[in-house]
Amino acid sequence: MTRKNLTEEDLARLAGLVKPRLTEKRYAHTRAVEKEAARLGEIYLPERIPALRASALLHDITKKEDTEKQLKICAEFGIITDETDRLSPSVFHAMTGAAVASRDFAEFTDGEILSGIRWHTTGRAGMSMFESIVYLADYIEETRTFDDCVKLRRDFWGRIEKGDDPREVFDEIMIESFDLTLAGLIRDGLPIAADSVAARNDRLLKLHLRKTERNAETGGSDRP
Repeated sequence: MTRKNLTEEDLARLAGLVKPRLTEKRYAHTRAVEKEAARLGEIYLPERIPALRASALLHDITKKEDTEKQLKICAEFGIITDETDRLSPSVFHAMTGAAVASRDFAEFTDGEILSGIRWHTTGRAGMSMFESIVYLADYIEETRTFDDCVKLRRDFWGRIEKGDDPREVFDEIMIESFDLTLAGLIRDGLPIAADSVAARNDRLLKLHLRKTERNAETGGSDRP
């Protein structure tokens, strides 16, 4: 895979190009996601911090478009949608954002950066660490004031600062984020994207298998 090697100058220019496409509030959120992605990247993917920041800067570039415009973009790029998508229009901007970024910001993007944009809302089974960082950064960035976001942010960084295993913390917080999202959708009577269910189950299974393997090696148990 060809990877972009972005400089601070590149990222500053990208931020300036993105700004006119976002509301003032959305731009502030976007910069906060960029900051959070870099902070997470320092722990989990230090060699890709500039790319993570680029993905964060671009993740919401079509967010302000209404459903009609989102569907037009989908048609333009051959993105297949269904009735479930139309009942959950908030999922469109991840699909259309990745497509528009590939066209309008090609000099700043590569496959990994686009994939981070594509999966930052629903997640998917088999998420890469890059995709997962963009997803989680969007959820726990510092300007988020929703109770679920505040709780996850506090829990994540509290456990990291306490010295818990970083990979285990990451996976458990990711699972909790999916649980909270699914519970909210059920509460609001909205359909659940199949990708989100698959993402949650996949992460849960992999965490369970990793713990089982670790316990087999140490002779320990996760049971109290």
